[in-house]
Amino acid sequence: MKKIITILFLSAQFFITTAQSYTIDLQVASFSEMDFAPFIFSNDLSGAPRIFAVNITPEEGNIKVRGELFWKKDVNSNFEWLLTFKTKAFSARSFFNTDLGNSIALGRGSSDDDLVEENRKRGKPTNEYMLTVYLLDENGNQLASDTEYYEFRNPAQTLTILSPQQGSLQNIGGVQAEWTELTGIDYYQVLANERSDASESFEEALQSGDPLINNVQVGLTSSIDLRTLLSREWLPGQEIVLQVSAMPSGGSPSDLIRSDIISFYLDDPANPFSNFTSDNIGNILQSLQDGLGSDLLDKLLSGDVLITEIQWEDTGLPLTPDEIQMLLDYLRQNPNNLINVEQD
Repeated sequence: MKKIITILFLSAQFFITTAQSYTIDLQVASFSEMDFAPFIFSNDLSGAPRIFAVNITPEEGNIKVRGELFWKKDVNSNFEWLLTFKTKAFSARSFFNTDLGNSIALGRGSSDDDLVEENRKRGKPTNEYMLTVYLLDENGNQLASDTEYYEFRNPAQTLTILSPQQGSLQNIGGVQAEWTELTGIDYYQVLANERSDASESFEEALQSGDPLINNVQVGLTSSIDLRTLLSREWLPGQEIVLQVSAMPSGGSPSDLIRSDIISFYLDDPANPFSNFTSDNIGNILQSLQDGLGSDLLDKLLSGDVLITEIQWEDTGLPLTPDEIQMLLDYLRQNPNNLINVEQD
């Protein structure tokens, strides 16, 4: 009987030892995009700075660790598996990622090469990553796990149309559009339409009817002649509204970065100054204080007055189109220099 009792006691002791309860705690360090990049692009855990620490308790026995990294490429997508790293068996202890491949030997890892390449094309880590680490026994059985998230919310980029300038008069034969260059972009696209009614907002005019330029993709160029993009011919004297958008790499339509909408006028050799000059002077008068020029403004807005010519007071000669453009640009920038507005 004594022998049987001894065997049962030893068996119970063995069970307690092998059922040791482990915990694993993944800690994310503070780091930059460039610190995280080697981990993603080349699965280089030791080559990256300290981007995470793994605390294991108790520090007893031999264990293995497996890590899996997932990527959420944009707000509308789910997490997708990006890569896996595995260690060989080692004495249980806490460690940093810089220990992996150095004091802690690594086994064979794996990755989704297409997703890694997509990350590489973006040039830096973007959006959100999820890292899960698993604590395993020597036979690969899971003992514990923990998960942390890495977010790279890049500051919003601003897309600005540099030319044509707001309210400018453009040669109908060709309008060169130029905008600021952004990073991490797949392509730019251009949208333009006629604004035939001054009561329409720029947005309403842009979205109405059949656009003159209907979201034409122009690649990565930041300058193009708008006339080459027309789906139908534009006409002399028209006011054109224009917007440029940029598609971030790997993004969807909801991620488009859009410029402010601007408007410009097409010259009309038969009536070169009417709409363009009247509208611009009207806009300048609206910006003035104390009702200066309010009578003229009311008549311009109602259509009772149309400016067809501007003359030099001392010579009586009409201003050239370039001189009118310079005058209007100056008045837009310096409206307070207008001392008086009279109508004969």
